[in-house]
Amino acid sequence: SGTQANRLKLSHSTADGLFFSVEGKMAEGSDVQADGFKEGNGNWSGSGSEWEVGQKFQITDKLALAPAINLDVGDSYIGYRVQVKSFYTITDNWFTTLRWRGGIQKDEKPTAADKNYNQINWELGYKGEGFTITGDYEYKFTNYEDYKGEHSNWLYNVVVAVPINKQWVPYTEIGYVPRYNSEHDNDEMEMRYRLGIKYNF
Repeated sequence: SGTQANRLKLSHSTADGLFFSVEGKMAEGSDVQADGFKEGNGNWSGSGSEWEVGQKFQITDKLALAPAINLDVGDSYIGYRVQVKSFYTITDNWFTTLRWRGGIQKDEKPTAADKNYNQINWELGYKGEGFTITGDYEYKFTNYEDYKGEHSNWLYNVVVAVPINKQWVPYTEIGYVPRYNSEHDNDEMEMRYRLGIKYNF
């Protein structure tokens, strides 16, 4: 699909592990083409915002747990999410994370049924001299048919970050993701490319 979207996230963590963030999103409108893929139409609008607060607990030298709550606020809905993420240091270079997130989405229409889901993310990463590469596998179970009439879907991302210095960290991400709401039997997955940069204050 040839569509564009942008995100801007501001986050803060304290010395005792408290963290919170706010994220604004905007996306380009799209039209579905004859082959089922979407094409951007150049019309941009807000695409919701996310608010999150949580606490990171250092269990051992290698293991940490971070429960959090998250609000996903859209134009016509609000999503309430809870999550627990674990961080484990395998070696000085290798690390892994596992996150469970459960959520319920309530529509502004009182007659609309609530949507709920459970999502699992597993990451495996390597931190070398001058770069970090991380693979992220995601699987989601839902109570609604949001992909080919199924109640579950999956995706896979690979993220490569190359710090310029302690402040600036550009990164790129390549994802193999579902093509949602497709009416076609073929090409049910598609590629997603992201470019970004982090700035550490």
